[in-house]
Amino acid sequence: MKILITTLLLVSPFANAMNAVMYQPQLRDTTVTDAQWQSVLSKLKGQGINTLVLQWSRYDDAFRDGESRAWLEHKAQLTTANGLKLVIGLAADGQFFERQKQPPSALENYLNHLRADDVAVAKRWVKVLGDKSIAGWYISSELDDRRWRGPQMQQIAQDWLYKTRLSLAAVADKPVAVSSFFAGNMTPDTYRKWVATLSHSGVKVWVQDGAGTQVLTKTERELYLKAPAAGHVIELFRQDKHATPFKAVSAPAAYQQKWLSTPVPHGQDRVYFSLRYMNAANGVLAQ
Repeated sequence: MKILITTLLLVSPFANAMNAVMYQPQLRDTTVTDAQWQSVLSKLKGQGINTLVLQWSRYDDAFRDGESRAWLEHKAQLTTANGLKLVIGLAADGQFFERQKQPPSALENYLNHLRADDVAVAKRWVKVLGDKSIAGWYISSELDDRRWRGPQMQQIAQDWLYKTRLSLAAVADKPVAVSSFFAGNMTPDTYRKWVATLSHSGVKVWVQDGAGTQVLTKTERELYLKAPAAGHVIELFRQDKHATPFKAVSAPAAYQQKWLSTPVPHGQDRVYFSLRYMNAANGVLAQ
C-alpha cells in the first residue's frame, strides 16, 4: 500500500490533462472591457477550451500593483466565474535570457531570487482568488536547449524546478508547469533525455512545437517532439524572421481549426499559444 500511495503522489501532477490557451497579458490590454472578455471566454468554451493559462501575472513592473494589477485580477475572477479553469503564471523577468548566462554560482542565486518572486506572486493570487479557484501554477521562465546543455547546468535547472515546486506547494498545492523550446542546439536524443530529467523535479514540462518560429523544418521538429513531455504548446502564430523586435501574424484559420478539432491525447496537456492569435480574440486583443 505504501508503494501504491507513493506512486500516486508522483503521478498526480500529470493526471488532469487540459485543453488550454495561453494568454500573455500586456498593458495595452487594460482597455478590454468585461463584456469583451466574457465574449472571448464564451467563444473559447465553444471551441472546447477548458483552461486559461496566464503566461505571467507580473512582468518586471507591469501588473505589479495599481490599476493594471486590479484589471488582471478582475479578469481572472471573471474567467473562473465563466467556468474556465485558471493556471496562474507567476513573475516574469524581462532579462531572463541574458541573466541565465551568469556563471553557475551567480545563476543559482538568481534562480533563488526568481523563486522568491514567484512565491510572493502566488501568495497574492491565493488571497485574491482563493485556493480552490486556482488549477495550477506556471513558471514563466522558459528553458531553451542552448544554455542548459551541460550536466552541471541541467542539474541546476532540475534543482531550481524541484525547490520552486515545493515552495509553491506550501502556498497552494497545485500542479506546476514550465515550458521548454528547442532550436537544434541539442540533438533530439539529448533533448529527449533532458526533458525526462527535468520531469523528475515533479514539474510538468510543456514542449513548444516550434511551428511559429520556424527555426527548424517540420521533419526536424517532429524528432524533438518525441521528448516525453507532459504536454505541448501549439504555436498559433507565424513569426516574421526579418522583423526586429519580434513580429508575428496569426497562423491560417484552417490550421487553427485543424488543431482545435483534433482530440487531445490521453494524459497530455495541450496549450495553444496564444489567445492573441486566436479567432476568439479578434477585435479584442491587438496583435
